[in-house]
Amino acid sequence: MSEIKIKQIEKGQESIVCEIHNNSFSYWIENLGILYGYKYLENKDVENWLLNERSFVLIAYDNEEPVGYVHYQIEDIVGDKKTVRNLVFCETKESLGQSKIGVLSANRRKKIASKLMQKALEKSKQFETDTALFLAYNQNLPVTGLLTNLGFSHKKLYYFEPFSKVKPYVQDAVLAKFDLSQELPNIKLNQDVVIRKISIEDLSSLQGIFGESRPDVFGSNPTYDQVREWYQSAWGEVTLIAEFEEQVVGCMEFTSLGVIGIPGVLLEYRKQGIGSTLFYHLLLEMKNSGKEKALADTGYILQDAINLYKKFNFNLSRELWAWVKIL
Repeated sequence: MSEIKIKQIEKGQESIVCEIHNNSFSYWIENLGILYGYKYLENKDVENWLLNERSFVLIAYDNEEPVGYVHYQIEDIVGDKKTVRNLVFCETKESLGQSKIGVLSANRRKKIASKLMQKALEKSKQFETDTALFLAYNQNLPVTGLLTNLGFSHKKLYYFEPFSKVKPYVQDAVLAKFDLSQELPNIKLNQDVVIRKISIEDLSSLQGIFGESRPDVFGSNPTYDQVREWYQSAWGEVTLIAEFEEQVVGCMEFTSLGVIGIPGVLLEYRKQGIGSTLFYHLLLEMKNSGKEKALADTGYILQDAINLYKKFNFNLSRELWAWVKIL
């Protein structure tokens, strides 16, 4: 008879987690790859998980054989009304959603994933957690059933009153995808906009762009040092600037993998085709640089960005759903 035991990882057991993960997700790693956040784990990856003193890994054993793991951590989220303590079932690669829980295929009908999560929820009580969060793609029906059975609930914009009445606590994200082997759509461009690559002289102008378009990044009043740190991080392989009437009014970028970042366009310059013109040139730059796909991860509250992806015929069928359990 099968006997399932769950134990916290010990030093030197990192390779166990890697083996379970790499066997469980080999299909997705080989077919979707790093652009979608799927990669083979190495020992150093698991070691990095455990550098945070509030980050934990549990391993499930079936008759003494390791068959599954879960990675979770405790984080504090500062809201308008209070700081909420959240148990997060961590993503293997931040923001792109590779699974944070893995079970070998031969053992998946033994409710091991459920037992791992229940143990994590139980252990989190010592931290007096308020909520638990799990991110999962809308196409992952087994996980949808698992989370429903564990008492998690899903909403596109999830409001939690102790956090804020006006800001969503968590939200779904759209994974927008475009095949760059296609012709770009025939978009009416604003011929008065100048598109060029970013320079360090643009950073003071970007304070306003980040503050108005992406307050979720640095807040509504970013400092010059915050924008400079973003610039020096070289996250983007190419960053393009839109100039209109001799002013810097917009900014967009993409990474070496083809992931798009959109700080956006200043509010007073919207509805004039500036964002569409900038985005068209960004995709053209990606296409000319040999990128095969363009990918963007966009929260539902950023409706202007989602509308832009629709306008350019991006595939928006894949969504990353936020599931919450009130503890």
